[in-house]
Parts: sequence; C-alpha cells; structure tokens
Amino acid sequence: MACFFPFRCRARAQVLPCQESAFRVTLEAELKDWPLSQGWGLVVSSDEALRELVIVNIQESTSVKHWNLEHPECPIEVGQAILEVNGKTERNEMLEAPELWGKTAWKDGKVLIQMLIDVQLTPRQRSFFNLAIRRYDVVDEFLEATKVAHNVCMVEPCTICQEALDGSSDVVRLSCGHHFHKCCAQKRFFSQKNFRCPCCNNLLGGWN
Repeated sequence: MACFFPFRCRARAQVLPCQESAFRVTLEAELKDWPLSQGWGLVVSSDEALRELVIVNIQESTSVKHWNLEHPECPIEVGQAILEVNGKTERNEMLEAPELWGKTAWKDGKVLIQMLIDVQLTPRQRSFFNLAIRRYDVVDEFLEATKVAHNVCMVEPCTICQEALDGSSDVVRLSCGHHFHKCCAQKRFFSQKNFRCPCCNNLLGGWN
C-alpha cells in the first residue's frame, strides 16, 4: 500500500559502530503546512529513576513512516529509548525540548530534530515501559469513548496545538463540552496524574 507524505521530509541515519544497539536519526521537514497537532508523532515518557526517554507510542506520523521506509535496518519503533535530543542528554531537558514536539523552526523555514536512539531497553527501562503502556491504554480507552464522528469540522480550533479541527484527524469531545484533537489530548493526559480539561481544568478522570 502506498504512503502519501503531505510535506517534504528528509532523513539521515548513522549507526554507531561503538554502540551497536544505538543509531542517530536526523528528521527534517518543511515548516510550510507543518502539522503541529501531529509533530513527529512520538509519545514518550520517563521518570526520576531513568535518564532516558522511552517511546511508548508513535501516532500517525508521515515523518516516522518516511524514515522507516528509507531505513528498514534501523526503524524508529515503540519500545526504544531516546538517549539524546539535539545534543541534550538530561531527562528533563529532553522532555522540555520543543524540538521533540516539532515546535521549533530552524533556519531556512525547516523543522529539524536529531536523536540518539537505543533499540535495546535495560531491565529498568523495560519495567517502566510496561507500566507506561498500561497507562497509555487507559488514556486511549477514555478518549476513544469521547471521540466524535470522523470528518466533523469545528468552528473553534484545538486549544492545545491551536490548529483547526477540520476533520483531517480524530476529534474528541470531553464531558465538559470542549473539543480537541485526539492525538493532542492523548499526549496531554498521558503526562498527567489526573485527566483535566486544558480549557476549563474540569476533572474528568484518571488512574489510581
């Protein structure tokens, strides 16, 4: 099945000979028509016991699809660890790096990210990954129950990414009445202990 890429994306790979399980990734895309709601599509998590970020989910991302088609020998996949983001190796710095979320424009109107990814999780990383997957499933089940009909257009934009709710991606309607891209709400709720509406702060649910 053919894949359609709505914006230009270039990718370069470097497999490190001194660290056989790790490889460097460079993703670069045109800023024009860059989908902030999608970004690079990476859902990552970490905790104080880790210095790395663990990839928990990859949302629909043309950049990652393009990379994986061009580099089948070192694909970006769920269950890998990100060791570095644009030269940043400290956990909080990587989590807060706008480049990770596709929100930084570089020279010549391009969005770019460079990552060092390890395909082999340590036992501690694997234990955390298994817990994070269960948390992500709780979020996904909660949002799936609030999803509105596909291709429904809304007047107000998604207040998380500020892009139009034009029906090109799934939209959720929370019990408080506010609408968001499902992928935006997933990332927001996954990082919170409780599910609160980004607009009105209404408590909607959570986990123990």
